Amino acid sequence: MDSRHGILLGKRSGDSFHCFDGVVLQADENAARNVLARLCDQEIDRWMPFQKVKSILQKRTERLRLGLLNQDSSCNSEELSTESELPKNVQLCPSF
Repeated sequence: MDSRHGILLGKRSGDSFHCFDGVVLQADENAARNVLARLCDQEIDRWMPFQKVKSILQKRTERLRLGLLNQDSSCNSEELSTESELPKNVQLCPSF
């Protein structure tokens, strides 16, 4: 899963994750960012069966694909992907 967009486009190959747009990420860092993003995902919970998780992620991927095909759509590539990038006064989600 591409941690920058939260979609199922890309492929891990050894220590590299090759994104759909040609960007190559370090695979373990990409995976860690995916875990962090799931922490407060409103649609996916901890005990959800993987088939349902995959279905949700496929729907998100399809929405992005349709958005990329539509020239009028806007894609926000400046979304924050790690807790350390958040401003100091913003809490990611409630503490456990």
